[in-house]
Amino acid sequence: MFGLAWTDWQLWLVVAGIILLLYVGRPYLHGLFRGVFFGLAYVLRDVARRLENAGNNIYRQYIELVASHTAETLEQRLVSQEMKLEKRAPEIDRRISGIVDKLDTNQSDLSETLEAFRAVDLDERTLREVQDSIQARGQGQSRAKLSSAASDVRRAVKEELAPLRPHINALRSELKPMAENITRLRSISNELSRSSKQINKDLATFEECIHPDYERRRDAAQRQSILIPWLLSLLVMTVALTGVFLNFFLIQRPMAEIVGDDLQVMGVGLPTAAALVVIFLEAVAGIVLMDAAGITKITLISTLPRIHKRVLLYAAFAFLAAFSFFEAILAIQREVLIGIDQETTRRALGELPTEAGGEPGGISLTMIGQMVLAILIPWLLAVAAIPLETVVQNFILILRLVMHQITIFLAFVFAIVATVLKAIGLFVLRVYDLLIFLPLTIERMFRRLRGPARKKQASGAT
Repeated sequence: MFGLAWTDWQLWLVVAGIILLLYVGRPYLHGLFRGVFFGLAYVLRDVARRLENAGNNIYRQYIELVASHTAETLEQRLVSQEMKLEKRAPEIDRRISGIVDKLDTNQSDLSETLEAFRAVDLDERTLREVQDSIQARGQGQSRAKLSSAASDVRRAVKEELAPLRPHINALRSELKPMAENITRLRSISNELSRSSKQINKDLATFEECIHPDYERRRDAAQRQSILIPWLLSLLVMTVALTGVFLNFFLIQRPMAEIVGDDLQVMGVGLPTAAALVVIFLEAVAGIVLMDAAGITKITLISTLPRIHKRVLLYAAFAFLAAFSFFEAILAIQREVLIGIDQETTRRALGELPTEAGGEPGGISLTMIGQMVLAILIPWLLAVAAIPLETVVQNFILILRLVMHQITIFLAFVFAIVATVLKAIGLFVLRVYDLLIFLPLTIERMFRRLRGPARKKQASGAT
């Protein structure tokens, strides 16, 4: 070191001087190391605490959004179920009243039949006939006399039961309708029981979603699935986008005859831009139609007065009808353009023009199919606004969950870095004290020796 060997006294003098300087500057260097490492650790831990609080707040907002959305959905469902039950109540009352009337009629008929059965006293009648027959035949015990007595008894029983045969037949004919009416009542009861269970379940979930206690709202919100409805709605939206592409290819070529194909808009051909604008307007009209009808709540149309929503509903319906008619015309024009191109190709190849006798009126099955698609696709785009609402709402909720996880992860990372910095600071301080352990040991011994002397001086002064 510095050109000196380990056996040179100058090297040990330099080491002793450095140790002495480190011992003298110990309070200042300790303060510097603590300020650097512990200060950074404190700042990072504070950042981690703030990120954790932000993540918890994001998750709390997510819970509140899910709870409010679930409560709103359940409220609408309960209102619709109430309206449905109110509409079905007269029908159910009428059905139950008819079944009860039939059961009352069957009960009265059964009561009459039972009274007729009660009026028959077979035991007494049979016993009397047997006694009379035996007394009339004498006291003989021959088989002929007993057979004659049994025949008399059988004849007496048949005469007694003859008036009951119509009642028995009526009883048989009334048991089957009664069983059918009982089955109908049981089916109505099961249906009402299922409806009441569903209503009670929705009502219990609704009460938990609006409960003042956050823990209850959180438990109710955590039971709601947002990923599966989002995936299903996304699948439906993907199918709707395939319809958009199909619609685009159907109207792109005819649009060139309307707007021309020699201009471009931001590097895009004018027919392509015009077709995209038409599809965009159809989608907007569909969203307005669904919002004005109260099916979705994508825009603020649902908050408008009823008369304004009615006007927007009729206007959106008229626009979609006009777009359907317009696309049907474009479908006819597209078929005509395809026919002209085919005819031009045949003429360029020197072929004779074909007769159009196989297409009466100039309308083919292909043109009819294109017209049907052109009429239906705008309305299908309007229906696609229903899953679009779920996609947008659940995507926002999923983003909040992702932000919550990201902030919690960052808080964990900052907390780990703060702990590592604090451990490094403690390690540096321990290494520093290890380098100057000899002066520190002498200092401690000196303090230990001066401690009793100071106590004696303090007691003497007292």
